[in-house]
Amino acid sequence: MIKQLMYKWFGISDEPCMSCELLREQLHKSDAERKDLLHRLLDSKNPEPPSTPVEDYQPITPQFIPWRVRQQMLEQEDRVKAKLTKEKAVEIDQLEKELGVK
Repeated sequence: MIKQLMYKWFGISDEPCMSCELLREQLHKSDAERKDLLHRLLDSKNPEPPSTPVEDYQPITPQFIPWRVRQQMLEQEDRVKAKLTKEKAVEIDQLEKELGVK
């Protein structure tokens, strides 16, 4: 109370804290954005064109795969993997023979 009275008598202003300044700046930015949006909405004489790019959109198709088709796909992948592992094993055996490793 005495502090406030002394500040008032001598014309001393209280220094605001950093959090108060930060809040004041954020409030000012928010007010400016709100005013800008309001002016854009109310200014119907000069409407801005949409900024989204125009592209050829593909229709969404269902991604359902019947179980038989999926089973065949999985079996084919397994065959390819088995073939690759056999080839790698043969290559490893050949390298071991060349290097003389048992």
